[in-house]
Amino acid sequence: MHYLLSLLLLSVFSLNTAFAQVDGLVIDSNFEVGRLGLTTKYFEDKTNSYTFDYLSQRQSVIPWVKSNQAHLNFGFSDSTFWFKGKVVNKADVEKYLIIDFGDSLLDYIDLYLINDDRVLKKRLGTRRYDDDNMSNLTFATGFKIGAGETIHYFIRIKTNAFLQTPLTIWNANDYIDDKSQHELMVGIFIGLFLMMICYLVFLYIHLQEPRLLQYVLFIICYLAVIWIIEGFGFVYNVDFIAQYYDSIIVVLMGLIGLNLSLFARQLLKLRYRSWFSLSTRILITSSIIVILSPLLLSFKMSIILISILALGITLLSIVCGLFFIHDESKDVRFYVLSLVYFILGIDIHILTRFGLLSEFEFADYVSGCSALIVLIYLCWNFAKQMAHDRIVKKDVEKQMTSVNERYYSVFQNAAEGMFTTSIEGNILAINKSMCRTLGFINLEDMNKSGHSKADEFYADPQLRATIMETLRIEGEVNGIEMSGYDRYGEIFHGEINMRLNIQPDITIIDGSFVNTTKRKQHEIKLESIAKYDQLTGLVNRSHFEKLVGASLEANRSVLEDNILLYLDLDQFKLVNDICGHDVGDSLLKKITVILKSFLDESAILARLGGDEFGILLNHTNFDNALEVADTIRCGIEDFRFTHNGRHFVLGVSIGVVTLDESIENFSQALSLADTACFTAKEQGRNRVHVYSKCNDVMLGHQREMRWIGVLREALDENRFELAFQTIKPLSASIKEGYRYEILLRLRDEDGNLQSPSEFIAAAENYNFMSQLDRWVVKTYCQWLSSNPKHLANLRSASINLCGQSLVDRSMHSYIENTILTYGIPPEKLCFEITESQAIMDFDQTILFMNKFKALGCRFSLDDFGSGFSSYSYIKRLPIDQLKIDGSFVRNIETDNVDYTMVKSFNEIAKAVNIKTVAEYVENENIKNILSGIGIDYVQGYLIAKPALLVDLVDNEQLDSA
Repeated sequence: MHYLLSLLLLSVFSLNTAFAQVDGLVIDSNFEVGRLGLTTKYFEDKTNSYTFDYLSQRQSVIPWVKSNQAHLNFGFSDSTFWFKGKVVNKADVEKYLIIDFGDSLLDYIDLYLINDDRVLKKRLGTRRYDDDNMSNLTFATGFKIGAGETIHYFIRIKTNAFLQTPLTIWNANDYIDDKSQHELMVGIFIGLFLMMICYLVFLYIHLQEPRLLQYVLFIICYLAVIWIIEGFGFVYNVDFIAQYYDSIIVVLMGLIGLNLSLFARQLLKLRYRSWFSLSTRILITSSIIVILSPLLLSFKMSIILISILALGITLLSIVCGLFFIHDESKDVRFYVLSLVYFILGIDIHILTRFGLLSEFEFADYVSGCSALIVLIYLCWNFAKQMAHDRIVKKDVEKQMTSVNERYYSVFQNAAEGMFTTSIEGNILAINKSMCRTLGFINLEDMNKSGHSKADEFYADPQLRATIMETLRIEGEVNGIEMSGYDRYGEIFHGEINMRLNIQPDITIIDGSFVNTTKRKQHEIKLESIAKYDQLTGLVNRSHFEKLVGASLEANRSVLEDNILLYLDLDQFKLVNDICGHDVGDSLLKKITVILKSFLDESAILARLGGDEFGILLNHTNFDNALEVADTIRCGIEDFRFTHNGRHFVLGVSIGVVTLDESIENFSQALSLADTACFTAKEQGRNRVHVYSKCNDVMLGHQREMRWIGVLREALDENRFELAFQTIKPLSASIKEGYRYEILLRLRDEDGNLQSPSEFIAAAENYNFMSQLDRWVVKTYCQWLSSNPKHLANLRSASINLCGQSLVDRSMHSYIENTILTYGIPPEKLCFEITESQAIMDFDQTILFMNKFKALGCRFSLDDFGSGFSSYSYIKRLPIDQLKIDGSFVRNIETDNVDYTMVKSFNEIAKAVNIKTVAEYVENENIKNILSGIGIDYVQGYLIAKPALLVDLVDNEQLDSA
C-alpha cells in the first residue's frame, strides 16, 4: 500500500530542477553542464513564416518571451518555435562545448551561432548529428568558444509530435562520459529485459501458459518504444524507417495496452467478475482501435487516443489495486501494485509530454523499473511453478506407474476377455480370460503355437471381414455375437466389442470378449427342450405344429402332396399297467427306433403324447404314403416286446390325411388325422385308415372334436349359464324349502342357448367334462354366496358330476375348497352320479362319496334302472336317494312292466331307507300314480320347466311349481 501512496504523492507534487536565472549561460573553468531553458527566450511563430534574417534584424519588435522552464515543454503544437540566448566563457581557456537537444523525435532543428557578427548555421533536420565521429542518441552538435568570448545562438524547432527538449550545453568530455554511462545503463536495462524475455519464452514453451506470452509481447513492445525514444534507431543505422516512427510508436502503444489488458484479465481472472470483465473488453477494443488508428487518423489524434487508453488503464489499475489490496494471494497483490506503479509512470510521462506537469525525469524509470520488477517476479514465480511441476510430474509419474500396474492387473485378471490387435489381425496383447477361451496359457504360448492371427479363431471368417468394414466406417462395434474354435477345435460362443484406436505411429484395435458359451449351451438345451421330446429325442408336439404349419404354407405353391400320419399304439396301456411306467418308457424308445428305420431323412417324426406319434411326409404321393404307413404297421405288429419272461404283442392304428388346400391349420389337420385314427380303432385296431369326408363314423368323431373347440372358447369367454328345474315332494309331511336340480346351458356366438344333449357326449369322450364340473360347482357356490336369503330357504340343490371328476383327486380338493371358501352348508348340496360313471373306477367313487358324506353332502344315484346291475349298487354305494330313469316313468300309465319296475325300485329303496325321485312327470295322472306307489319326489315339465338361475330373483318360479 505504501508504494501506491508514494506514487500518488509524486504525481501531485512535480519536482523542478532549480537553475539560477541569469542573463545568459556563464562558462567557467569548472563547468560541466548547463540548462539553457532558464537563460533563453522563445517566440512562437504560428504562421510558420519567419526566417533567421528577419528575426535577427527585428529583435526589438519581436515579442520574445522569457522562459522559466529548465526543461522546455510546449506539448502538442503546429507552430514553429524560435529560441535565443547567449553563452559567456569566463574561463581562461578555450572550451569545446556540445549543445544537446535531448529528444530524438524532433523533426526540424536549425541552429545559428553568432560571434563577432559571424554567423555559423547548422541545419540538423531530421537526421542525428554526428560531428567529429561522436555517436549521439539524440540531436547534438559541438562548437568552440574562446576565453572571454560570448556566443549568441538562435534555434528554430518544429515537430509533429510533442515539442519537448531539455536543451543542455555540455563540456565535451563530460558529455561523452555522461552519454557513455547512460548508454551503458540503458544497455544493461534492455539486456536484463531481453534475458528475462528469453527465459519467459522458455517457460512458455514448457508451461504453455498464455499469461507468459502476453507479458512477453507487452515487454517487447515497451522495449521497442524505449529503443525509438532513446534514439537507438538512429545510432544503429536503422534510420531508413525513421519516417514511420510516429506510426510505429502508436501501434506499439496500442499493443502495449492490448497485451497488458489481456495479461491483467488472465492473471486476476477478471472475466469471472462482470464489471471488470466489461471494462477489460472495452480496453481491449480501444487498444485494437489505437493499433489501427495510423491508417485513418493523424499522429496527434492517435496520441490523444493513446492518452484516453492510458487513462482507462489507469482507472482500472487503481480500482483493481483497491479491490485486490486485501487479496489473500501475495502474488496477486504484488502484480496489482506493480502494474499500478508502471501505469502511473506512463501517465506521468504523458502528462509531462503534454506540458501538464513539469519535468519529472524519474517518470521513465518508474515505468521501466516496475515492468522489470514484474518481469523478474514472473520469472521467479513461474520458475517456482516449474520446480513444483517437476515434483508434481514425478508424483504423477509414480501414480501413473501405479495406475498402469493396477490397469495391467485389471486387464490380466478381468472376467471378460480383453485383447489388442493390429489392423492386419496380429494379436499384440491378450489377457488371461481370453487366453483360456482360446485354449492358451498366455500370449507367449500363443505365439509359440503359431496361432497369433485373430481371424484363425472365427468359425465364420466372413464375420471378421464384416466387423473390420464396420470399424473402418463407424470406428467401433458393440455386442456382435460370434462363434469360434479354440486351438483344440472346441467351439465357443460370445459377444465381441471392438474400437479403432488411431495413434500417431500406429492404428490398433482394442477389444473385449464376453464368453457366453455356457449360456449358449443352456439356450441350446432349452431350445432342445422346447422343440424335442426328452424321452425319445423326437420332435415334440409344439415344434411339430410349426413344421406342419410351414408345410401347409409351402404346399400351396408345390404340386407334390404332403401327407400327415397319426399313430396310436394298441395295447400300450396294458404294458404300462402291468410292467410300470419305466418299462413303458423303455418300450417307447424301442418303438422310436423302429419308426425311424422305416422313414427317410425328409420325413419328420414327432411324439404327440403318451403313445401317440405323428409323421409328416413331405413332397410324396398318396400311394407312397400308404405304403409307408402299412410298412410301419407291419413292423410294429412283428415286433415282440419281452419283460421278465412275459411277451407282449403290440399293434398300431394309423390315420392318414392329405394336407391339401382345404386344410387351413395344424389343429384342423391333426383333428382329421386323429379322426381317421379313431376310425381305425373303431374298426378293430391295428390298421390304416384314410380320412374321408363321407364316412359317418369319422363325421361324428369330427363333429365331437369341433364341439370341444366350441366348449373351450365358451369356457374362456364365460358363455356358460346355469339353469335349474324344481323337484317337488309328494308328501305334505316333507319340510318346505327350495329343491331343484342344477342344469348347464351353453350360449352360442349368436346368443342362442344350447342344450347339454348337444355337447355332453363330446365332452365325455374327450375328457372335458371335469372342467365343466369345476365351472358349475364354483359358479353356483358364488351365486349362493351372493344370495344369502335364497341360501337360507334352500333345502337341496342337486349337482351332476361326471365319472372323470369322481376319480380325479385334484377335483376332490377343488370342490371342498370351493364349498368352504363361499361358506355353503354342505348338507344343502346333493351330488348326482350315474351308474355308468360310478363303475369307471368303483373304488375311487366310493372314496369320493365317503369324503363328502363326512362333510355333510348327500348323493343321488341318477338314471337308476338303466344298467344291468342297478340293484347291487344300492347296497354298495352310500347314496341318499334314487333317481328313477325317466324311460320307466314316461309310459307308466299304459305299460304294466314299467309300473311294476318303478314300484319295485321304490320298495327296494324304502327297504334300505333311501328316498326316491321320479323324472319325466309330464301330466297329473302320472303324478297321481307315482304318489300311490309311494314315490317321495317328482320332477318334470308338469312340475316346472327348466329356467335360468339368473332369473331367480324371488320365490315366484319355485312357488308356482
